[in-house]
Amino acid sequence: MKDGRRIRPGLLYRSGGLYLLSEEEKDLVRSFSLNTILDLRQPGVRRRKPDPDLGADYAVYDGKTAKGGDEIDFTPAGFGQTGQAAQKQYEQVLEYYVNMPFGYDAFHVMFDCLLANRAPFLIHCAKGKDRTGVAAMAVLIALGASEDVILRDYLLTNLYRKEMIQARMEEGRKLHPDDEGYLRLMFLREGVTEEVGKAVLNSIRTRCGSTDRYMEMEYGWTKETIEHFRNLYLE
Repeated sequence: MKDGRRIRPGLLYRSGGLYLLSEEEKDLVRSFSLNTILDLRQPGVRRRKPDPDLGADYAVYDGKTAKGGDEIDFTPAGFGQTGQAAQKQYEQVLEYYVNMPFGYDAFHVMFDCLLANRAPFLIHCAKGKDRTGVAAMAVLIALGASEDVILRDYLLTNLYRKEMIQARMEEGRKLHPDDEGYLRLMFLREGVTEEVGKAVLNSIRTRCGSTDRYMEMEYGWTKETIEHFRNLYLE
């Protein structure tokens, strides 16, 4: 962090869909002694692919998407568009990302839980990179990380999902090798981009004046609240 501290180990986790865990992986997650899980997926998805019992309580919110999310086709067909349709889809997705840190009930629930020290805390969505990725950015802002550190952490998705990204891109290049818009969507199905990460940070900076003021303006946190939060999770 900018003050020289680091995050206390064993308190904050992020994940993709927990329904994908093997029995061995479930046992590993249970060993984390999680207090709280926040599932960012939509209610319908939660019902079709429920999380396993991992011994933790669930934080609850109304399941609404961030602003602009309802207008986007997140299916494989939506991310498999070509030409001008691919460009329109990308622009909608980018707008969805940059609006996500503002007025999103799920993020308010997340910070209420963290401020109440309901850790160890795990947050997840379907793939652990989009909603969860931006949520992790917001947490790092609250903890006082620099923008460079926040962006590097965000882009680690591409390291941990490298094989899935490569497989998707190989598939895409066989179908539409010369359609840059289509290939960009193919990448976003499995990975994240520096352009999107920077756009999120720039949106926060533009609306709040700086990332340091984000917690004050979006959540009403005082300097004392921020310091209390950092003392909980930093060492």
